[in-house]
Amino acid sequence: MEMVNLKLYLENRCIIAENERLRERASALRRENLALLQNLSSRTAAVPEPGAGAA
Repeated sequence: MEMVNLKLYLENRCIIAENERLRERASALRRENLALLQNLSSRTAAVPEPGAGAA
């Protein structure tokens, strides 16, 4: 029974470690996505609309 518990404990620790790595990766991707969206927003705001200023 102790071996089963040890095996499950070690498997659980691996899952927790993988979960933490995935959380960190997701957080980094979210930050990158927000930066790209901000960059895109600033670029589209700088582009004049077609027909703007035309008389």
